[in-house]
Amino acid sequence: MKLYSFYTKPIEEMYTVLSESVKETEDIELIGILHENNTDGLAGSTGNGEYMQLMRTRWQNLPSIIEDNIGDNIIFSDCDIVFNKKKKNFVKNINSFLEDLDVVTQYDTNTGMSARINMGFLAIKCNQKTLNFFSKYIELISNIKEPQSGFPQIEFNNYIQNQPEESRVAYKTLPKEYGYKDNIKDCYFYHAIGIGNLAGKINAMNNALNNFTD
Repeated sequence: MKLYSFYTKPIEEMYTVLSESVKETEDIELIGILHENNTDGLAGSTGNGEYMQLMRTRWQNLPSIIEDNIGDNIIFSDCDIVFNKKKKNFVKNINSFLEDLDVVTQYDTNTGMSARINMGFLAIKCNQKTLNFFSKYIELISNIKEPQSGFPQIEFNNYIQNQPEESRVAYKTLPKEYGYKDNIKDCYFYHAIGIGNLAGKINAMNNALNNFTD
């Protein structure tokens, strides 16, 4: 399964840790999307205007990726994720979820997200339906001139709950074992959420990688 992850040069070390975790995770092919832009100090700065614009740019890549993979399942993720190589059935489970669904997402504990979706991990069945769905979402966020803190995650949560009929997708949020379980060793992957600086994220990711190795 192809895993697409967006990153910039200043956060390349996070991408390196993600890459290290994927090396021994069965059936995942990591494809990096490198954005050439100076984003020093922006990791996790969800209320920063420059960061929000960067996130808009990130999501604008998705429709063409879906189009290139029609008929296949893909993952579109943040780069501050570490996969647990011991969970041999990860890809099999994701494919199983997508047999009856179009999109599966990571659960978010943040009550500000109306559908409790964290966009940092999305598994997508690439078909005309998901292409239409995400194309309309990109159109929506591209027309927001003054985004507010939480953009574009808040907008996505609201959008998926109030989907237009012509592009409606079937979706679900994953169990907490996919990114949020208290006992990291039992997670399918770890996502460094809620850590507002680059050094802290890298440290947390390396700790998770070590936990998955032990």
